[in-house]
Amino acid sequence: MSPDTAGAAAERSPFGLVATCLLILLGAVLGYAALGFRAFHFGDEGFHAPQVWTFFVGRLEILQTTTMLPAYHAVLALVERLVGWHDNRLLRFLNLLGSLALPVLVWQLVSLHVPAEAGRRTVQWFFMPLLFPFWFLIYTDAWAIVAVLATMLLALRKHYVAAGIAALAAVLLRQDMIVWVGMAWLLVALDGAPADGWRAYWRAHGSSALVRGWPVLAVVILFVAFYVWNDGVAVGDRHRHTVGFNLTNLAYFLLCAWLVFLPQNLRALPRIWGVLRRPLALVLLLAGFALYMATYANEHPFNHPNMRFYLHNEGLYWLTRSTWLRGAAFVPMAWMVLTLCVTRLADRRLTLLYLVAPLSVALHPLIEQRYYLPALTLFQVWRPGAGDRAENAALLIYLLSTPLIVWGIVTKRFFL
Repeated sequence: MSPDTAGAAAERSPFGLVATCLLILLGAVLGYAALGFRAFHFGDEGFHAPQVWTFFVGRLEILQTTTMLPAYHAVLALVERLVGWHDNRLLRFLNLLGSLALPVLVWQLVSLHVPAEAGRRTVQWFFMPLLFPFWFLIYTDAWAIVAVLATMLLALRKHYVAAGIAALAAVLLRQDMIVWVGMAWLLVALDGAPADGWRAYWRAHGSSALVRGWPVLAVVILFVAFYVWNDGVAVGDRHRHTVGFNLTNLAYFLLCAWLVFLPQNLRALPRIWGVLRRPLALVLLLAGFALYMATYANEHPFNHPNMRFYLHNEGLYWLTRSTWLRGAAFVPMAWMVLTLCVTRLADRRLTLLYLVAPLSVALHPLIEQRYYLPALTLFQVWRPGAGDRAENAALLIYLLSTPLIVWGIVTKRFFL
């Protein structure tokens, strides 16, 4: 799309900058009104808020229940000390302020390749039901995604030192973001590589690529040093947050992704039928089904059936209980894979997402939809447009389902 065409399309779009900002502001006000003023803790807020309080009162101690490096908690505690008081409402408001950088970065990343869609994609993702509640809760996830998106944007724009700083922030917020830092380094290293001939390019220009990407690579090296020194990734509660490889987490990720991108999956069906006519595709699908059924396991204590208050555990409970349901769930999982196979991202380098996302998800023994948010967000900003009907349908689904999610959380009927 030429700049002139893109500009004209952007002018025709009902989701211009002003409309997008107003919709997000309205959603932020309503969401904070619903969640921000509650006196009780939601979910893991009961772990994060005490760590902030510990820093607020001047005790430089990492609690045993704090699994990540407490950079997020330190920032919140510092602001609270400047203000002079500690309160959950203030912490949620501060979390919201930091999280609002995320829609800004979504707009900018989409604008790199599909500028006419920047507004609609941004509004979609602000109201995406798996993400929306975390704008207003004392959770590290939204801030960590902000840092990951900033790392990717700066790397693509060739601001490598700034990308390294953003990468360091991402890892300080959540150690598991290191996988995305590694991807950002690969994006830098492969900048300028031809569409065909990556190996030859790497042999000829590998040393210069290493030098060019050193600020991001330095974060990877620092993380490796931390991992060796700490003898693991988690800081606290380490025996339940070890590094492993859980294929069931990958399967559940595909199921969630299929639901999140349902209109796009439906639109991809004609192209998928063409893939399914190939015998190799059917063989791979049968092998994938056999692997999925043979390796399905729901063993982590935080995924136990007695914790079905969490919606992701409710889904796992039924997949564990019913073999027929588990087998049927492979259909949307495979469908999502096939959609990815027929979806060409804007830049050939960005197909690294299809390799890094499974690694990011499967390295977590605990099955938890929050671990899927970085991969889902990057697909949202890098995927091609799906047409007005599918894009508007996605937004409508989000706008209808998100209030139900918020209602269930506020009334303590369930949590994500």
